[in-house]
Amino acid sequence: MTSPVEAGAANERTALAWQRTALSLVAGAAVCARLTWSELDGLGLAVLGMAGALATWVFVVGTRGYGSRHLADCRSPRPRDGRTAFALTCATALIAGAELVALTT
Repeated sequence: MTSPVEAGAANERTALAWQRTALSLVAGAAVCARLTWSELDGLGLAVLGMAGALATWVFVVGTRGYGSRHLADCRSPRPRDGRTAFALTCATALIAGAELVALTT
């Protein structure tokens, strides 16, 4: 059985991992927008905007789900529903699709 201190550290590491993931998603979308600007004009910015919105949502959900308010209740973690992972998958596929369209045009 994990102590509350160990579980608190694990929650903090998980929250930080979600924050890094959201930041990486925005950085990838920004690079894609920069590389595809000359071929796709506004599509690159649209992809950046959608990925930014999804990354913000991932950041908020990750921070809220594993934040300090859950340290007191380490024995009953909130159930995972897969929406965050699905949002990350959609954003990554959106970025990759925009880059593929730019490469084929």
